[in-house]
Amino acid sequence: MRRWALLLAAVALALLVWLPLGVAGVPLDTPDGFLHLGGAVGWARQIRAGWLWPTWSDLPWAGAGSSALLIYPPLFRWLLGVPLLLGLPVDQAMAAAVLAVLLINNGGAALLARLWLPPGPWRLLLVFGAGLNPYLLVNLYVRGAWPEALAQGLLWWLAIGLLGLSRRQRWGVPLAGLALAAVLLSNWNSALLTLLAWGLAGLLLARPRAWALSLAIGLGASAAFWLPALRALPTVRPPIPEGLFTSEFFFASDPGSTSMADLLWIQAATLAALLLLRWLAWGSRGLGLRRESNVATWGLLLALLSLLLMLPLGAWLYQLLPPLQRIQFPWRWLGPGWCGTLLWLASAGTQTQAAAQAWPGRRLAAALIGLTAAAGWFDGLWRFRENLVGHAPSPSERLALRKLLACDPLQPCPAGLAALPERGELAKRFAALPDGRIALSGVPDYSPTGLPEGAWNRRLNIFWLPAWPQTPWAAFSGAGQVQQFNHGPWHRELLVQACSAGSLRLMQWAQPRWQLRYRRLGQSRWSIPARPDGRDPQGWISLALPAGSWQVRLDYK
Repeated sequence: MRRWALLLAAVALALLVWLPLGVAGVPLDTPDGFLHLGGAVGWARQIRAGWLWPTWSDLPWAGAGSSALLIYPPLFRWLLGVPLLLGLPVDQAMAAAVLAVLLINNGGAALLARLWLPPGPWRLLLVFGAGLNPYLLVNLYVRGAWPEALAQGLLWWLAIGLLGLSRRQRWGVPLAGLALAAVLLSNWNSALLTLLAWGLAGLLLARPRAWALSLAIGLGASAAFWLPALRALPTVRPPIPEGLFTSEFFFASDPGSTSMADLLWIQAATLAALLLLRWLAWGSRGLGLRRESNVATWGLLLALLSLLLMLPLGAWLYQLLPPLQRIQFPWRWLGPGWCGTLLWLASAGTQTQAAAQAWPGRRLAAALIGLTAAAGWFDGLWRFRENLVGHAPSPSERLALRKLLACDPLQPCPAGLAALPERGELAKRFAALPDGRIALSGVPDYSPTGLPEGAWNRRLNIFWLPAWPQTPWAAFSGAGQVQQFNHGPWHRELLVQACSAGSLRLMQWAQPRWQLRYRRLGQSRWSIPARPDGRDPQGWISLALPAGSWQVRLDYK
C-alpha cells in the first residue's frame, strides 16, 4: 500500500480541488472559458460530420465561422471533445476535461517526487504544492484558461524528462520530447515560455545531443499542427491587440486602476518568499551542474527568470527577444515560476540531515519567512474564493447550456430560443438573432485580417458579436428569394430565384479559403471558382447575380 500512497494522495487532492464544480463542469463567468468550450464543441461537430482534421468551425459568430481550429493548439480541445463524441453532455464532458488536467498535473508531480526525492515529507510537499498551486486554480476556475492550465501541468512531466536525461536513462529523451510536444499542442503562450525554459535546461546538461534530440522530437511530433498554423497566422486577426501589455507588469499599473496583475502580485511575492526560505534554511546546497543537481538548478534558474520577467526590470529582455512579447501578459510567467520554485524548494529533501542543520542561526528568520510565504499562498487562494467554492452552475443553467450549444448556427433553433434566459451569465454569452438563430459570443476569435472595426460590436468589453447587416444568413438585394437547401462542415449550397439583377450577401467572412461557385439552375457545369466581389463594408462575402434561377455553392479549401 505504501508503494501507491503518494499516487493515491495526488489523485485524492485532484478530486478535492475538482469537487467544487464536480460534474457541473463549466464555471460560466470566466473570460476565456466559452472561447475554448465553443472550440471543442465546434470540433466535435465537424468530426461527427466526417471532417477528421477540421480547420474551420461554424459555431463562432453564428455561422460566420472562425479559423480557430487551424490556429489554436488542439490538445485541450481533444480532451474535451472526445467525451463529447462519446455522448457525454457538454457540462459533464467539461468536468471530465478539468479533472484530466488536474490528474495530469498531480500525477506528474507525484511521479517526479518518487523518482527524485527520498521517502518522506518532501515528496508530499512537492505533490501538495503542485496540486494547490494558486495560479493553476486561477487558470481553471477564474480565467477559464484551461489549455494554459494543461500546459502548466505538463511542466512536471518535462522535469521528469530532464531528470532522465541527467541520469542517462533511456526514457529521458522520448519523455522530454513528448512533454515538449504536448505543451506545443496545448497553448501558444506556454509554448514560448517552455521553449525558453528548455533552453535553460540545455545549458545545464552534459549531454547536448540528447537535449537536442528531445527538442527535435518535441518539434517533430507537433509539427502537423504548428507548421500549418504558423503559415496561416498572417491571414487572421489576433484575438486581442498584439504586443506586450506593460501595465500588466507587477507594481506597474496606474494608481486607482485594477488589472489582473493587481490580483496576482501576491503570488509573485510568495514565490520570492519561498526562494528566500530555501536559502535561509538550506543555503545553496544542491546547486550545481552535477547529475543530481540539474533539476534543482533548473528550477532555481526558472524561478529567478520568471520573477525578473514579471517585473518592469525585465522589460529589456522582451525587447531583446521580440517573440516573447506575444505572451502579452507578463504574469503568465507565474506558471513556470511556480514549477521552478517548488522544484528548488523540494530539492532540500535531497540533502543529508547534516547539511540541513548547517544553518542554525537562521532558523528564526526562516520561520518568519516561512509564515509569510504560507500567508501569501493562502491569500493567493482566498482572494478568488468566490470562484473556487460555490461557483457551479445550477441544474437549470446546465440544461439550458446543453440546448444552446446543440443549436446549428446556420439554422433557426426554437429549442435554443426557449432555453435562453433573459438574465444571468448565459444571457451574456449567447444572443438570439432576428431570424431565430443562436449566436455564441466571445473574444474576437481569429477572424480574417482586414475586417473593419465597424464590423464588430463591443459587448461587456470582452464579449463580442459581429455587427449583423441583415436579418437572415443569406439575403439578395434585388427582387427575388434565397433558400439555403444544403450545408455541411466544408460547404454551403443555396438557391437564388432572382427576378432582377442584384447582389447576394452571405453572413460568411470573406476569407480566401472559402471558394465561391455558381451556375444557372439545371446546368451541369459550375463556373470557375469565383473570387467573391470583395468584402462589403462589414467584411461579408457578396456576389453580383443577373436575373434568373441560380445555384450558389461555397467550398472550404
